[in-house]
Order: sequence, then structure tokens, then C-alpha cells
Amino acid sequence: MSKCCLYYTAHRHPPEIEAACRAQLDAARGDIPLVAVGLQPFDYGDVTVILPYHPGPLTLHRQILAGLELMERSVEWVYFTENDVLYHPSHFATDPKMFLTFTYNANVWKVRYSDGHCVWTDDLEQTSGLVAHRELLLAHYRRRVREIELDGWNRHYEPGRKTSDHGSAVWHSHQPNLDIRHGKNATLSKWAPDEFRNERYAAGWKEADEVRGWGHTAPLMDAIREGCYAPIGMDQRPRRGARLQVRLASLVERDRQQRLAGCGGDDYRPHHRRRRGHHGG
Repeated sequence: MSKCCLYYTAHRHPPEIEAACRAQLDAARGDIPLVAVGLQPFDYGDVTVILPYHPGPLTLHRQILAGLELMERSVEWVYFTENDVLYHPSHFATDPKMFLTFTYNANVWKVRYSDGHCVWTDDLEQTSGLVAHRELLLAHYRRRVREIELDGWNRHYEPGRKTSDHGSAVWHSHQPNLDIRHGKNATLSKWAPDEFRNERYAAGWKEADEVRGWGHTAPLMDAIREGCYAPIGMDQRPRRGARLQVRLASLVERDRQQRLAGCGGDDYRPHHRRRRGHHGG
């Protein structure tokens, strides 16, 4: 089974956060290759892609599509990774194995950068926790780029029922990821249940200052600010992946050999650099 990480950045977040998240990502992913897509010259990943666009929703979708298209053909499963999330090694130990479903790791706490305070809501589906089959993702993002170019963005980032004919499922890694909220995130942060327009998105609300697998989070944020963050490495990765927890009972796991056909090409050719010695999978 071939895996690959897709990392994308607009270079807009505090640089110390991005540096710490890259260090943690490298420690957590182990030997899983990584394709990095940015909007200005930078040095990260096994394959680096630079697109000549301004930040925005359409550009984000183009970044994702460019990264997917430049992956080795042998890649089956793609792990989306973002520049302000601390990924635990157990995130990459789980293999969803669902060919026609977008899956999300919902084991994630949102951490306030200023003081380390954390909040939790149930069944959180964020692009930063997306794991899916590459062919499914290619078909989706080719279509979404065309739709946004023609009709504009409909405020939905996450692949699933609102943007696709395919459903979604959530699962929980052995230990959680930490989504750092620093004031420049693409989505608004909410620190109380009554800040949600729809109360169902606040289901399971919890608050904490210490998170399993990470310890007290205020010192972690202090270490990031001071440039001395120490990544959690592979030695803290569980021996077997967490059991997939399917949210929609009607989802059916399809034959492992089935692959979705792509839906058309793309007319732009991003500049990219492939590191010497990179091999897919």
C-alpha cells in the first residue's frame, strides 16, 4: 500500500508556527514521501511545487490539484497536511482503505496559540485531517477547480456530501492532532458553544489545557514561540493503526481493485522541483 503526504501553504502564518509544524510533520510521517505546494520559493518536501497565484480559495484548490497530479502513479492513499497543525505519528498509522469515501481523522483539538487553551467538538471534518484514495481526490479536485473558476466559491472546502456525490466518514487516530489557532487561520476560531450559528456543530464540546499524547499545551505553544519546539517522533507511534470508525452506516467499502476514472485534464503547468533520490511509496 503506497502512501504520500500532500502539504500546502500560502506562507501567511507566523513563521515559527510553520517551522514547528514542519518539524513535527517530518518526525511523524517517517518514510512516507511528501509533496509540498507553495506560492513562493521555499525548500521543503521530496517534491516542491511553486504556483504563480495569489492566495485564496481557488488557489488553494489549484495547489491541492497540482500536488495530486505530480505524485507518483503508484500512490494510493493521500494524507492532507497543513502548515499550522501538529500531527501525531499515530495519524499516519491508520489506513482507511475506503476507495469511494472521503475520510477524516476527527481526533483533533483546537489549541489557542496565545495561551494553549484547547477546545474539542465531535466528528470534526477538516481538510487538514483528510485521507482518501488519490484517484477519488483527483476526480474531485479537477471538477472543483472548474466549478470555482466558472461559478465562484460556495464556501465549502471539505470534500463530502456538500461538494460531491461521495460520502464521508470519520475515524480517530490513537492520539489526537493539534490544530493551532493563531488569528490568521482560513476559518474562524470559536471558543464557546454559543459562538456557533448551528448548535449541532458544537456537539460534544469540551475544554482542556492538557491533551493526551501531548501533555500540557501552554508549554508547547511557548516552545514554538521561542523556537525550541521538540517534535514527537516515531517511537511514540502505536504498533497498529486505530480502528476505522464509520460515521455513515450506509457507506459500503468497495472492491480494493476498483479505481475511479479521472474527469479531464488541466491546462496549467506548475513549476516543480523533484528531489534527487525520491521514490513514490
